[in-house]
Amino acid sequence: MNLKYYPVNLRHYLKYKLQLTPAYTHTSLAEQECLRKYATGQKLIVEIGVFEGANTKRFREVMDDSGTIIAIDPYPSSFFSLLGFGWIKRIAHEEVGKVQRGQVLWVEDLGKNAPCHALVKPLLPIDFLFIDGDHSYEGIKGDWEAWSNHIRPGGIVALHDSVNCQQKNVGSEIFTQKVILNDKRYSLIDCVDTLTVLKRVHP
Repeated sequence: MNLKYYPVNLRHYLKYKLQLTPAYTHTSLAEQECLRKYATGQKLIVEIGVFEGANTKRFREVMDDSGTIIAIDPYPSSFFSLLGFGWIKRIAHEEVGKVQRGQVLWVEDLGKNAPCHALVKPLLPIDFLFIDGDHSYEGIKGDWEAWSNHIRPGGIVALHDSVNCQQKNVGSEIFTQKVILNDKRYSLIDCVDTLTVLKRVHP
């Protein structure tokens, strides 16, 4: 998480409630527009790494009227929200709740565990997957291995911090370049800033 976003605390939450600051997101404006483009009209969207729900809200604005978003984030507990996770979760729910379109299924867990959840499993396969959770090599590896086979043919996958990262040795970029882009089931269709977008072309 970018240190400029700390402290995520009561003060930040109150500023959000007073509309003095927006919900935080790590995605650029260009990335947000790209995500909106590929989420438009989709019926079943999965987002791994919801954070404060800024992109989740955008997905809800443009998805199919009867669509569903599976919003996955562990929101780890903290002592009296001293690390900010309690406020982040509260902002996310309020931000996404501003749009009444389709439905949102909240899953408080790691992305790699979510496909096995009782409420998630019957909904598979999905139309659109956005991975923006644990950016370590092992983190994205777990998410990819858990979800890459649950995308319908023709479905879309967007990966944040997967290319052009300013920092060196970002796990999500390394895994994307070495593994995901060599997955014959998927074809690269777009790249914006640090965002990579692929389409499933083979079962």
